Amino acid sequence: MKTGIFDMEHFEVAYTVAQLFDMPANQLVIFTDAATYQRLQDLFKEDTARYQWEILDRTGGKWRFFSQLYKAAKKHNLDIFYLNTISNNHLLYAWVIGLLRIARVVVTVHDLNCLFRSHPSLQLRQLIHHIGKKALIKRVQEYNVISDTMVGYLKEVTGGSMQVHNVPGAVFDNKQASLTIDNAIHLVVSGTLDKKRRDYKQVFELLKAAEASQLPLHITLLGGHSDEYGKAIIQQAAAFKTTYTRIRYYDEKVVHQDEFDKQLNAAHFIFIPSVINTAICFSIPETYGLTKSSGNMFDVIKHARPFISPQSLRISTTLESSCFRYTSIGHLLQFLQDCMQNKESYQAWQQRALANSKEYTIANVRAKNPTLFAAS
Repeated sequence: MKTGIFDMEHFEVAYTVAQLFDMPANQLVIFTDAATYQRLQDLFKEDTARYQWEILDRTGGKWRFFSQLYKAAKKHNLDIFYLNTISNNHLLYAWVIGLLRIARVVVTVHDLNCLFRSHPSLQLRQLIHHIGKKALIKRVQEYNVISDTMVGYLKEVTGGSMQVHNVPGAVFDNKQASLTIDNAIHLVVSGTLDKKRRDYKQVFELLKAAEASQLPLHITLLGGHSDEYGKAIIQQAAAFKTTYTRIRYYDEKVVHQDEFDKQLNAAHFIFIPSVINTAICFSIPETYGLTKSSGNMFDVIKHARPFISPQSLRISTTLESSCFRYTSIGHLLQFLQDCMQNKESYQAWQQRALANSKEYTIANVRAKNPTLFAAS
Protein backbone atom coordinates (compact mmCIF):
# COMPACT_ATOMS: atom_id res chain seq x y z
CA MET A 1 0.00 0.00 0.00
CA LYS A 2 1.36 3.41 -0.95
CA THR A 3 -0.17 6.55 0.51
CA GLY A 4 0.46 10.12 -0.55
CA ILE A 5 -0.20 12.95 1.91
CA PHE A 6 -0.46 16.49 0.57
CA ASP A 7 -0.46 19.70 2.62
CA MET A 8 1.18 23.11 2.39
CA GLU A 9 -0.72 24.86 5.20
CA HIS A 10 -1.82 22.74 8.17
CA PHE A 11 1.52 21.14 8.93
CA GLU A 12 0.43 19.96 12.41
CA VAL A 13 -2.51 18.06 10.92
CA ALA A 14 -0.36 16.60 8.14
CA TYR A 15 2.03 15.37 10.84
CA THR A 16 -0.87 13.62 12.57
CA VAL A 17 -2.09 12.00 9.34
CA ALA A 18 1.43 10.71 8.66
CA GLN A 19 1.62 9.18 12.14
CA LEU A 20 -1.66 7.39 11.58
CA PHE A 21 -0.74 5.99 8.15
CA ASP A 22 2.75 5.01 9.32
CA MET A 23 2.36 1.22 9.47
CA PRO A 24 4.69 -1.56 8.31
CA ALA A 25 2.63 -2.41 5.22
CA ASN A 26 2.31 1.23 4.14
CA GLN A 27 4.81 3.38 2.25
CA LEU A 28 4.35 7.12 2.81
CA VAL A 29 5.09 9.93 0.37
CA ILE A 30 4.58 13.45 1.70
CA PHE A 31 3.93 16.24 -0.82
CA THR A 32 4.56 19.77 0.45
CA ASP A 33 6.49 22.99 -0.18
CA ALA A 34 9.82 24.10 1.26
CA ALA A 35 8.41 26.27 4.06
CA THR A 36 6.01 23.60 5.31
CA TYR A 37 8.73 20.96 5.01
CA GLN A 38 10.82 22.95 7.51
CA ARG A 39 7.91 23.01 9.99
CA LEU A 40 7.37 19.28 9.52
CA GLN A 41 11.05 18.65 10.15
CA ASP A 42 10.64 20.35 13.53
CA LEU A 43 7.94 17.80 14.36
CA PHE A 44 9.35 14.64 12.81
CA LYS A 45 12.93 15.40 13.90
CA GLU A 46 15.10 12.31 13.22
CA ASP A 47 12.11 10.46 11.72
CA THR A 48 12.03 12.87 8.76
CA ALA A 49 14.31 10.57 6.76
CA ARG A 50 11.93 7.63 7.20
CA TYR A 51 9.52 9.01 4.59
CA GLN A 52 9.70 9.85 0.93
CA TRP A 53 9.34 13.56 0.24
CA GLU A 54 8.21 15.55 -2.76
CA ILE A 55 9.13 19.21 -2.15
CA LEU A 56 7.14 21.29 -4.62
CA ASP A 57 8.33 24.62 -5.96
CA ARG A 58 5.68 27.32 -5.64
CA THR A 59 7.66 30.12 -7.30
CA GLY A 60 7.01 29.33 -10.98
CA GLY A 61 3.32 30.01 -11.39
CA LYS A 62 0.17 27.91 -11.04
CA TRP A 63 0.48 25.75 -14.16
CA ARG A 64 4.05 24.83 -13.38
CA PHE A 65 3.14 23.97 -9.79
CA PHE A 66 0.21 21.74 -10.70
CA SER A 67 2.23 20.08 -13.45
CA GLN A 68 4.84 19.29 -10.79
CA LEU A 69 2.19 17.92 -8.46
CA TYR A 70 0.72 15.71 -11.17
CA LYS A 71 4.07 14.31 -12.28
CA ALA A 72 5.25 13.74 -8.70
CA ALA A 73 2.06 11.89 -7.73
CA LYS A 74 1.94 9.93 -11.00
CA LYS A 75 5.42 8.46 -10.62
CA HIS A 76 4.61 7.00 -7.20
CA ASN A 77 1.59 5.02 -8.39
CA LEU A 78 -0.36 5.85 -5.23
CA ASP A 79 -3.14 3.69 -3.80
CA ILE A 80 -4.49 6.53 -1.63
CA PHE A 81 -3.97 10.25 -2.15
CA TYR A 82 -4.86 12.14 1.03
CA LEU A 83 -5.25 15.86 0.28
CA ASN A 84 -5.22 17.44 3.70
CA THR A 85 -5.74 21.08 2.71
CA ILE A 86 -7.19 22.63 -0.45
CA SER A 87 -7.93 26.31 0.13
CA ASN A 88 -7.65 27.69 -3.41
CA ASN A 89 -7.22 26.68 -7.06
CA HIS A 90 -9.95 24.06 -6.68
CA LEU A 91 -10.36 23.69 -10.43
CA LEU A 92 -6.69 22.81 -10.90
CA TYR A 93 -6.78 20.29 -8.05
CA ALA A 94 -9.84 18.72 -9.66
CA TRP A 95 -7.92 18.58 -12.96
CA VAL A 96 -4.95 16.82 -11.32
CA ILE A 97 -7.22 14.33 -9.51
CA GLY A 98 -9.00 13.54 -12.75
CA LEU A 99 -5.73 12.90 -14.62
CA LEU A 100 -4.23 10.74 -11.88
CA ARG A 101 -7.12 8.26 -11.70
CA ILE A 102 -6.03 7.08 -8.24
CA ALA A 103 -8.31 4.47 -6.70
CA ARG A 104 -8.95 6.49 -3.51
CA VAL A 105 -8.74 10.23 -3.03
CA VAL A 106 -9.58 11.65 0.40
CA VAL A 107 -9.99 15.41 0.93
CA THR A 108 -10.01 17.01 4.38
CA VAL A 109 -12.53 19.86 4.48
CA HIS A 110 -11.67 22.55 7.02
CA ASP A 111 -14.46 25.00 6.10
CA LEU A 112 -17.57 23.04 5.12
CA ASN A 113 -19.72 25.91 3.88
CA CYS A 114 -16.87 27.32 1.82
CA LEU A 115 -16.80 24.14 -0.24
CA PHE A 116 -20.39 22.91 -0.18
CA ARG A 117 -22.39 26.15 0.19
CA SER A 118 -20.50 28.09 -2.45
CA HIS A 119 -22.69 30.07 -4.86
CA PRO A 120 -22.19 31.81 -8.23
CA SER A 121 -21.07 35.40 -8.26
CA LEU A 122 -20.75 38.29 -10.71
CA GLN A 123 -17.19 38.75 -9.45
CA LEU A 124 -14.88 36.79 -11.75
CA ARG A 125 -12.50 35.52 -9.05
CA GLN A 126 -15.32 34.27 -6.85
CA LEU A 127 -17.09 32.71 -9.84
CA ILE A 128 -13.94 30.78 -10.80
CA HIS A 129 -13.63 29.55 -7.21
CA HIS A 130 -17.26 28.41 -7.31
CA ILE A 131 -16.80 26.51 -10.59
CA GLY A 132 -13.64 24.92 -9.20
CA LYS A 133 -15.36 23.76 -6.04
CA LYS A 134 -18.16 22.14 -8.01
CA ALA A 135 -15.58 20.38 -10.19
CA LEU A 136 -13.71 19.16 -7.12
CA ILE A 137 -16.88 17.80 -5.50
CA LYS A 138 -17.57 15.78 -8.67
CA ARG A 139 -14.10 14.21 -8.48
CA VAL A 140 -14.07 13.26 -4.79
CA GLN A 141 -16.05 10.52 -3.06
CA GLU A 142 -14.35 10.50 0.35
CA TYR A 143 -14.02 13.38 2.78
CA ASN A 144 -12.49 13.90 6.19
CA VAL A 145 -13.27 16.39 8.94
CA ILE A 146 -10.95 16.92 11.88
CA SER A 147 -13.67 17.27 14.53
CA ASP A 148 -16.49 14.82 15.24
CA THR A 149 -18.81 17.80 15.80
CA MET A 150 -18.66 18.42 12.02
CA VAL A 151 -19.54 14.90 10.86
CA GLY A 152 -23.32 15.23 11.03
CA TYR A 153 -23.34 18.51 9.11
CA LEU A 154 -21.08 17.13 6.38
CA LYS A 155 -23.30 14.09 5.93
CA GLU A 156 -26.31 16.40 5.71
CA VAL A 157 -24.82 18.67 3.01
CA THR A 158 -23.59 15.69 0.95
CA GLY A 159 -26.92 13.90 1.28
CA GLY A 160 -25.24 10.88 2.87
CA SER A 161 -23.83 9.84 -0.52
CA MET A 162 -20.16 10.32 0.34
CA GLN A 163 -17.90 8.41 2.72
CA VAL A 164 -17.04 10.61 5.69
CA HIS A 165 -14.02 10.06 7.96
CA ASN A 166 -13.12 11.76 11.22
CA VAL A 167 -9.34 11.90 11.54
CA PRO A 168 -8.59 14.48 14.26
CA GLY A 169 -5.98 17.20 14.00
CA ALA A 170 -3.78 15.62 16.67
CA VAL A 171 -3.16 12.36 18.46
CA PHE A 172 -2.03 11.81 22.04
CA ASP A 173 1.31 10.15 22.70
CA ASN A 174 0.61 9.35 26.38
CA LYS A 175 2.71 12.22 27.72
CA GLN A 176 1.26 14.84 30.05
CA ALA A 177 3.22 17.50 31.93
CA SER A 178 1.95 17.29 35.51
CA LEU A 179 1.38 20.73 37.02
CA THR A 180 0.19 22.29 40.28
CA ILE A 181 -1.15 25.76 40.94
CA ASP A 182 1.30 27.68 43.12
CA ASN A 183 1.71 31.45 42.98
CA ALA A 184 -0.22 32.18 39.78
CA ILE A 185 -2.54 30.62 37.21
CA HIS A 186 -1.14 30.32 33.70
CA LEU A 187 -3.44 30.42 30.67
CA VAL A 188 -2.22 29.98 27.09
CA VAL A 189 -4.06 31.32 24.03
CA SER A 190 -2.48 29.37 21.17
CA GLY A 191 -2.57 30.15 17.48
CA THR A 192 -1.77 32.95 15.06
CA LEU A 193 -3.13 36.34 16.14
CA ASP A 194 -6.22 36.40 13.95
CA LYS A 195 -9.46 38.29 14.61
CA LYS A 196 -11.51 35.86 12.50
CA ARG A 197 -10.60 32.97 14.81
CA ARG A 198 -10.18 34.35 18.33
CA ASP A 199 -11.63 37.31 20.22
CA TYR A 200 -8.62 38.95 21.88
CA LYS A 201 -10.82 41.61 23.48
CA GLN A 202 -11.85 38.89 25.93
CA VAL A 203 -8.21 38.27 26.82
CA PHE A 204 -7.63 41.88 27.81
CA GLU A 205 -11.00 42.12 29.58
CA LEU A 206 -10.06 39.08 31.66
CA LEU A 207 -6.64 40.54 32.51
CA LYS A 208 -8.21 43.83 33.61
CA ALA A 209 -10.81 42.03 35.73
CA ALA A 210 -8.13 39.82 37.31
CA GLU A 211 -5.95 42.86 38.05
CA ALA A 212 -8.88 44.64 39.71
CA SER A 213 -9.51 41.64 41.94
CA GLN A 214 -5.78 41.11 42.62
CA LEU A 215 -5.78 37.65 41.09
CA PRO A 216 -2.29 36.54 39.99
CA LEU A 217 -2.97 35.56 36.38
CA HIS A 218 -0.44 35.04 33.61
CA ILE A 219 -1.59 34.77 29.99
CA THR A 220 0.63 33.78 27.07
CA LEU A 221 -0.38 34.71 23.53
CA LEU A 222 1.26 31.73 21.88
CA GLY A 223 1.28 32.63 18.22
CA GLY A 224 2.95 34.76 15.61
CA HIS A 225 1.42 37.59 13.58
CA SER A 226 1.41 38.48 9.91
CA ASP A 227 -0.91 41.48 9.52
CA GLU A 228 -1.81 44.84 11.01
CA TYR A 229 -4.33 43.30 13.40
CA GLY A 230 -1.69 41.03 14.87
CA LYS A 231 0.73 43.93 15.24
CA ALA A 232 -1.96 45.94 17.04
CA ILE A 233 -2.53 43.11 19.53
CA ILE A 234 1.22 42.93 20.19
CA GLN A 235 1.33 46.70 20.78
CA GLN A 236 -1.63 46.49 23.16
CA ALA A 237 0.06 43.67 25.08
CA ALA A 238 3.34 45.59 25.26
CA ALA A 239 1.54 48.62 26.71
CA PHE A 240 -0.27 46.55 29.35
CA LYS A 241 1.32 47.52 32.70
CA THR A 242 -0.06 45.79 35.79
CA THR A 243 0.87 44.56 39.26
CA TYR A 244 -0.89 41.21 39.67
CA THR A 245 -1.33 40.04 36.10
CA ARG A 246 1.09 39.46 33.26
CA ILE A 247 0.79 38.94 29.52
CA ARG A 248 3.48 37.36 27.37
CA TYR A 249 3.63 37.58 23.58
CA TYR A 250 5.87 36.75 20.62
CA ASP A 251 6.72 39.61 18.29
CA GLU A 252 7.54 37.35 15.34
CA LYS A 253 5.78 35.65 12.45
CA VAL A 254 6.18 32.07 13.67
CA VAL A 255 6.74 30.61 17.14
CA HIS A 256 9.28 27.80 16.99
CA GLN A 257 7.79 24.37 17.58
CA ASP A 258 9.91 23.60 20.66
CA GLU A 259 8.85 26.85 22.33
CA PHE A 260 5.23 26.25 21.32
CA ASP A 261 5.23 22.81 22.95
CA LYS A 262 7.06 24.08 26.03
CA GLN A 263 4.48 26.79 26.71
CA LEU A 264 1.51 24.46 26.21
CA ASN A 265 3.02 21.96 28.62
CA ALA A 266 3.37 24.79 31.15
CA ALA A 267 -0.27 25.92 30.81
CA HIS A 268 -2.72 25.21 33.60
CA PHE A 269 -5.50 25.76 31.06
CA ILE A 270 -5.64 26.41 27.35
CA PHE A 271 -7.89 29.44 26.93
CA ILE A 272 -9.97 29.44 23.74
CA PRO A 273 -11.77 32.81 23.39
CA SER A 274 -13.22 31.54 20.15
CA VAL A 275 -15.15 33.58 17.65
CA ILE A 276 -18.27 31.50 16.99
CA ASN A 277 -19.57 32.95 13.72
CA THR A 278 -16.98 33.90 11.15
CA ALA A 279 -16.33 34.12 7.39
CA ILE A 280 -12.90 32.95 6.26
CA CYS A 281 -13.79 32.24 2.62
CA PHE A 282 -15.17 35.32 0.81
CA SER A 283 -18.36 36.18 2.76
CA ILE A 284 -19.59 32.61 3.20
CA PRO A 285 -20.56 32.19 6.88
CA GLU A 286 -18.97 29.46 9.01
CA THR A 287 -19.76 28.38 12.56
CA TYR A 288 -16.96 27.14 14.77
CA GLY A 289 -17.78 23.71 16.12
CA LEU A 290 -20.33 22.99 13.38
CA THR A 291 -18.87 23.82 9.95
CA LYS A 292 -15.33 24.60 11.09
CA SER A 293 -13.07 23.37 13.89
CA SER A 294 -10.71 25.30 16.13
CA GLY A 295 -7.12 24.09 15.93
CA ASN A 296 -6.86 24.84 19.65
CA MET A 297 -8.81 21.65 20.33
CA PHE A 298 -5.90 19.66 19.00
CA ASP A 299 -3.46 21.46 21.30
CA VAL A 300 -5.78 20.29 24.08
CA ILE A 301 -5.62 16.70 22.84
CA LYS A 302 -1.90 16.54 22.09
CA HIS A 303 -0.80 18.07 25.39
CA ALA A 304 -3.62 16.69 27.59
CA ARG A 305 -4.44 20.10 29.06
CA PRO A 306 -7.75 21.15 30.58
CA PHE A 307 -9.23 24.07 28.70
CA ILE A 308 -11.62 27.01 28.82
CA SER A 309 -14.09 27.88 26.06
CA PRO A 310 -17.25 29.94 25.54
CA GLN A 311 -20.48 28.19 26.44
CA SER A 312 -21.74 28.60 22.87
CA LEU A 313 -18.82 26.77 21.22
CA ARG A 314 -19.64 23.20 20.19
CA ILE A 315 -16.99 20.77 21.39
CA SER A 316 -16.66 17.01 21.26
CA THR A 317 -18.46 15.18 24.07
CA THR A 318 -15.20 13.27 24.55
CA LEU A 319 -13.54 16.48 25.77
CA GLU A 320 -16.46 17.99 27.66
CA SER A 321 -15.42 16.92 31.18
CA SER A 322 -12.06 18.72 31.01
CA CYS A 323 -13.52 21.98 29.71
CA PHE A 324 -14.79 24.92 31.76
CA ARG A 325 -17.54 26.67 29.78
CA TYR A 326 -17.92 30.36 30.56
CA THR A 327 -20.89 32.60 29.84
CA SER A 328 -19.15 35.90 30.61
CA ILE A 329 -15.76 37.25 31.67
CA GLY A 330 -17.14 37.66 35.20
CA HIS A 331 -18.14 33.98 35.21
CA LEU A 332 -14.66 33.00 34.07
CA LEU A 333 -12.99 35.24 36.65
CA GLN A 334 -14.98 33.60 39.43
CA PHE A 335 -13.87 30.16 38.24
CA LEU A 336 -10.20 31.19 38.26
CA GLN A 337 -10.56 32.75 41.70
CA ASP A 338 -12.06 29.48 42.95
CA CYS A 339 -9.13 27.56 41.46
CA MET A 340 -6.68 29.88 43.22
CA GLN A 341 -8.48 29.52 46.54
CA ASN A 342 -8.81 25.75 46.24
CA LYS A 343 -5.58 24.82 44.46
CA GLU A 344 -6.02 21.09 45.01
CA SER A 345 -9.11 21.12 42.79
CA TYR A 346 -6.87 21.58 39.76
CA GLN A 347 -5.67 17.99 39.99
CA ALA A 348 -9.12 16.69 39.07
CA TRP A 349 -9.13 18.90 35.96
CA GLN A 350 -5.73 17.60 34.98
CA GLN A 351 -6.75 13.97 35.50
CA ARG A 352 -9.87 14.39 33.38
CA ALA A 353 -7.80 16.00 30.63
CA LEU A 354 -5.46 13.00 30.63
CA ALA A 355 -8.34 10.52 30.50
CA ASN A 356 -9.97 12.41 27.63
CA SER A 357 -6.77 12.67 25.59
CA LYS A 358 -6.26 8.91 25.91
CA GLU A 359 -9.30 8.53 23.65
CA TYR A 360 -7.14 10.03 20.88
CA THR A 361 -4.18 7.67 20.83
CA ILE A 362 -2.99 6.41 17.45
CA ALA A 363 -4.53 3.00 18.15
CA ASN A 364 -7.91 4.46 19.09
CA VAL A 365 -8.10 6.81 16.10
CA ARG A 366 -7.20 4.00 13.72
CA ALA A 367 -9.85 1.78 15.28
CA LYS A 368 -12.49 4.48 14.76
CA ASN A 369 -11.54 4.83 11.07
CA PRO A 370 -11.17 1.20 9.93
CA THR A 371 -11.89 1.88 6.25
CA LEU A 372 -8.85 4.18 6.14
CA PHE A 373 -6.35 2.36 8.29
CA ALA A 374 -7.30 -1.32 8.63
CA ALA A 375 -6.10 -2.25 5.15
CA SER A 376 -2.95 -0.12 5.21
